[in-house]
Amino acid sequence: MPLNSNQIRTRIVLIAAICVFSTQFGVTVIAPLLGMLVTTSEITHYFLVSGLIISAFALASLALNIPCGIISDKVGRKPLIVTGLLIYAVSALLFPLSDSPYDWILVRALQGAGAGFFFPAVAALLTDITSPDERGHALSVYNMGLGVGLAVGPISGGILFAIYGIFMPFLFCAAFALLSVVLVLLFVQEPKRSTKDKTQNKKEKRLGLSLGANARKALMLCCAMVFFGKGVASVMSGLFSPFAVEDFGLSEELIGAILSVMFVTFTVLQVGFNRLMTRIGEIYLSIAGLFLCTCGLLILAFATCVLELFVMSVFIGAGIGAILLGTLTLASNAAGEGQEGQVMGIYYTTFYASLGSIPIVCGALSDLFGARLLFFGYAVLLVVLMVVVWKVGFLYVGKSQIQVR
Repeated sequence: MPLNSNQIRTRIVLIAAICVFSTQFGVTVIAPLLGMLVTTSEITHYFLVSGLIISAFALASLALNIPCGIISDKVGRKPLIVTGLLIYAVSALLFPLSDSPYDWILVRALQGAGAGFFFPAVAALLTDITSPDERGHALSVYNMGLGVGLAVGPISGGILFAIYGIFMPFLFCAAFALLSVVLVLLFVQEPKRSTKDKTQNKKEKRLGLSLGANARKALMLCCAMVFFGKGVASVMSGLFSPFAVEDFGLSEELIGAILSVMFVTFTVLQVGFNRLMTRIGEIYLSIAGLFLCTCGLLILAFATCVLELFVMSVFIGAGIGAILLGTLTLASNAAGEGQEGQVMGIYYTTFYASLGSIPIVCGALSDLFGARLLFFGYAVLLVVLMVVVWKVGFLYVGKSQIQVR
């Protein structure tokens, strides 16, 4: 029996969630192993090297997000999604063959190239198949898949490494990526575009990105919030493991559990955040996320026991969840017809610019001044950002939910 349009849309959203799960599992499975790798090697400045391993992923993705988003507007979403997932699978198989932190930097760069193909295309696909009223729910489901991947990755990496050694965590990464490829090829059908949309798309490519004034302002606010908000996740991914080993002497399994609690919190609150977003709007949901991240970083800066680290992970997980849902919905609503891939490319360029730069800067500052002072300073930075976004959002948007299309 043929599926109706709602069933097809639901199937695509669920497959997108599975795909993003596989990518994020591959990203975070390495997190609990970083402390062991850098502290047992002969390198110095291991906070900086740990940050470089995380940043290599983002720097490679950064160069590809906008071009791949534009290409997906022209040739379709599926080719870019499948290519990105295949690159993820190849890079996962190369991880256990790498012998030093410097080798891991190169492999992470390859993995980041896969993200450059994948993320703008899959986010644009969700924009294609949903109306503005449906989009928040679809993106919350997508973010749940992302959050589950982020949550399962660290604890699985720690446990699989402890029991089976370095190869097993990355074999799981490759298997999940290849399963996602099969699902996309067999069950995802892109909506057909009208001739009018294609003609408009060609004109917009000649003229460049064409957005209304309110949409541009919304996109600028969105990019500012995702840069520094995602930076919190970047700091946790790159610096928490070495910090936990150095200050608390924690094992890889316990570090993985703390990071997993953070991402479980991210995941389970997505539906609630979507409902809240319909009442207060995307910008103010994102501001609430910045506040929660600030609280988590302050707890981390002054933590004296493991229990406080778990409390910290709940605050930061909730904050990142609110920021990513609010900003991703805001960016998708700002996209004009035929420009979804390009706008998502801009969004993910900002996203990965954060991941590429903040771990390096924060890693170097942590080596100079200590990780605790770095966590405190970043919390102060988020307070300043909250004030700026609150004022700008109030001036340009007002208290009601933004309408940018």
